[in-house]
Amino acid sequence: MPMVFNNEHDGCCTGLWEIAEDIAFFESFLSFRSTASNPEKIKQQLAARMILHSIDSNFPFADVEVLKGGKPVLKNNILKFSLSHCNGYAAAIVSSKAEVGIDIEPVHERVLKIEKKFLHPTELTQLDQFDYAQRVEYATLFWTLKEAMYKWWGRGSVDFSNDMVINAFDIDQSGTAQMKFAQLPEDTFELKYFLHNQIWFTTLCK
Repeated sequence: MPMVFNNEHDGCCTGLWEIAEDIAFFESFLSFRSTASNPEKIKQQLAARMILHSIDSNFPFADVEVLKGGKPVLKNNILKFSLSHCNGYAAAIVSSKAEVGIDIEPVHERVLKIEKKFLHPTELTQLDQFDYAQRVEYATLFWTLKEAMYKWWGRGSVDFSNDMVINAFDIDQSGTAQMKFAQLPEDTFELKYFLHNQIWFTTLCK
């Protein structure tokens, strides 16, 4: 099926794709070929790049390289982009003006098993106001916010619990969060997010 969400705002184009197609469908449109061995992973990677193709039909896949920190970039640096995928979904963001980061993640209670490893004490306190189901939901959101910022940074060497701190967020299924980042202490970052079919979709464009 086509994208279930696409948007353009402040020079950033985003898309979310619910994967119902087979590998051959994506490969009929794309020059990109996945080297993954798992068929589901192949479809996820192809669907994310299908969004790039939908945003820009001339997207230069052959010019993509991966930085030391794991961030994919274009050699000429004309476009900034970020990708994410999970079971059944893929997402992408593209901008010609700003660095970008994106993450999608299904809401799942396993996040509570690791929350103390990636959350700052002040963030754990924020989550204390919620019941169990809400804590699972918003702890997952906090994970996606930090993943999106980590991808935006793209240089590795980030402590998730201490270097990225969520100061405020909208308690809703869509909204914005205000974050601080230790590597750029003078800046405040605003990330956008929404919940679709129990999948958090989070973006940073700055």
